[in-house]
Amino acid sequence: MSAAEVRREDQVLINEFGRLNAHARELREERALLQKRLEEVDDATTELAMGDGDDVQLMLGGEAFVDVSEDVATAHCEAEQAAVQAELDALDERVGAMEARQKELKGVLYGRFGSQINLEE
Repeated sequence: MSAAEVRREDQVLINEFGRLNAHARELREERALLQKRLEEVDDATTELAMGDGDDVQLMLGGEAFVDVSEDVATAHCEAEQAAVQAELDALDERVGAMEARQKELKGVLYGRFGSQINLEE
């Protein structure tokens, strides 16, 4: 089988696939960091719930620790959990859209070039 000629339109699609692939990889790395942050906040919330009821907690605010009530610390952790989860959900949605577009591009490009092109990471 002879090599298929790469047209300008094909190159545009190949470049789009490459950009999507690189951006999706970056978003997955960001997601891993956010997931770690969510686990840390979840652990802090659990620790607060298991506390001995002293009603005074030390919370890191920037570069200093601040005395706050257990209720304030719990509310802060729960708000932080919700915010991080919302970011994770948004990232998942963006990555899902990118992967759907990549699937479309793979179909077109593999249809045109067959095994002559590799579109895997």
